[in-house]
Amino acid sequence: MTLDGLAAEATIAAFAFPLLLAAGMPNRFLRPLAAALAPWAALPALILAVALHGRATIVSSAAVLGMRLGSAGTVTRGFLLLTACLWLVSSLFARAYLAGDPHRPRFWVFFLATLSGNVGLVLAEDVASFYLFYGLMTFAAYGLIVHDGTGAARRAGRVYIVMALLGEMSILGAFLLIVGADINVALQDVPRVVAASATRELVAALVLVGFGVKAGALFLHMWLPLAHPAAPIPASAVLSGAMIKAGVLGWLRFLPLGAAALPAHGSACMVAGIAAAFFGVALGLTQRESKTILAYSSVSQMGFMTAALGVGLSNPGAAPAVVAAILFYAMHHALAKGALFLGTGVARATGSGWPGGLVALGLSLPALDLAGAPLSSGSLAKISLKDIVAQAPWGTTWLPWLLSAGAVASTLLMIHFVRRTLPRSAERLVPGAGLWVPWASLLLLDVVLLVRPPIAPADLGLLVAPGTLWAAAWPVLAGAAIAAAGGRLLRRGPRVRVELPPGDLLYPIDAALMKLKRVLLAARGAWASVDVQQRGARLVPIGRLSDRLLGAVERGEVALSAFGAIGLLFLLLAVLVAAAQRF
Repeated sequence: MTLDGLAAEATIAAFAFPLLLAAGMPNRFLRPLAAALAPWAALPALILAVALHGRATIVSSAAVLGMRLGSAGTVTRGFLLLTACLWLVSSLFARAYLAGDPHRPRFWVFFLATLSGNVGLVLAEDVASFYLFYGLMTFAAYGLIVHDGTGAARRAGRVYIVMALLGEMSILGAFLLIVGADINVALQDVPRVVAASATRELVAALVLVGFGVKAGALFLHMWLPLAHPAAPIPASAVLSGAMIKAGVLGWLRFLPLGAAALPAHGSACMVAGIAAAFFGVALGLTQRESKTILAYSSVSQMGFMTAALGVGLSNPGAAPAVVAAILFYAMHHALAKGALFLGTGVARATGSGWPGGLVALGLSLPALDLAGAPLSSGSLAKISLKDIVAQAPWGTTWLPWLLSAGAVASTLLMIHFVRRTLPRSAERLVPGAGLWVPWASLLLLDVVLLVRPPIAPADLGLLVAPGTLWAAAWPVLAGAAIAAAGGRLLRRGPRVRVELPPGDLLYPIDAALMKLKRVLLAARGAWASVDVQQRGARLVPIGRLSDRLLGAVERGEVALSAFGAIGLLFLLLAVLVAAAQRF
């Protein structure tokens, strides 16, 4: 078989292999084989990303709405590499982490389906295929969030699915405006189509909001600090490391970067991005749970990418540099954040002595990456962002200082995270190889990214330039000094504890809704206390009808809550869509 043939097979296997394993998991005869292969489900995607990328494009007219898949292009290769690496390492970690979980088969079903959707949307080359895989990833991830079945997990799942549906509605509206009557618009043509559209401002707004939910953009981030602590650790690693990058990929695919100037949207992204960078740190510093701290760190780090996107929307000439900077920053963030999440699981299984010391070192390395310490991939990522600031239409004097201040804030948050995560057991416990080997592999991959980043090799010399070293070092040193001074003041002064609940902005919304509910219940009680004769006999049938309708709605909600009913409805919808395409 030729290399092109192998590439074609690998392209299909990249999304089909995990999906077939997920389908085989519920069958008790196939389950042992599926469970044994599940940790390796992302291997075809990794092989495609490393050795066979760009060699073949799959075109299938037999699939519903048609399908085009391929791995050509710098953006596709970069996102495929970070996605495959993180999913493979997290899968191997999950094998040991969930070894004693009685619901392990159910976890693998949702985990593998989410993996298939994540890989498929990266490979998609047309709008319909992208939306199909994006929806699969979005809804399958719900099962990962609610896996533990606790009250907190169920609430996180409700918040996630409601916000995901709002995002899907915005994305679908944008897609319908983009494609019109031709659902198979190629993704490479989308920026041109959007730029030429009479509704491009509306399309861009819908795209920013729709994918902003997944990317954890400011005011659309509330599901992140609830979902990450609720999900099992390997699921949290891919949620933060890979899945939120799907929102960034959606921005890059469907916004008219380089094809049209949208200064209002660009300015909004820059303001929202810089605000998110500090907002995430401010709320993260009030948290005590490690995974919640990392969730708010993701909000902060995604803010930097949002600000860079704003530069590209405002200045079409800067688009190539913006896309390259966002790609490298996304790869750096995915590996570092995945290593931190998996590190929390390793730390929980580690005691004092030399094992604890090694875990502390392993946690500190990706934490320094996120802070942008000298000679790290984070430093190189920050350099790439600062290089495009000069091309911003405004704020070129103060934006670099804000980025440096953001690095100080990130350092503070990472110090807080490491303090809360360090092994605390007095026993000298050593984590099993099933936990520390995948984690160490991810740390090694982060080093490889520094040696072979997706940028020009000549730019690596920037890392050792004296000016660059100092620009990367002083924010980290300042953050460490502030943390040390703050810790000393807290030890000597009165104990001050500020802890905001995860979900932050949801709580005033919940309070307002509860108040509205009390008002409506009070109004209903007052109405019910009025004599029936005074209301008029004709209102009695209306009341009975409303009671019947409410009862029917409640019964329908119970029926639809079953997975079987949902599956039948989804199958019926797929059949109707397929039939519509045939006539």
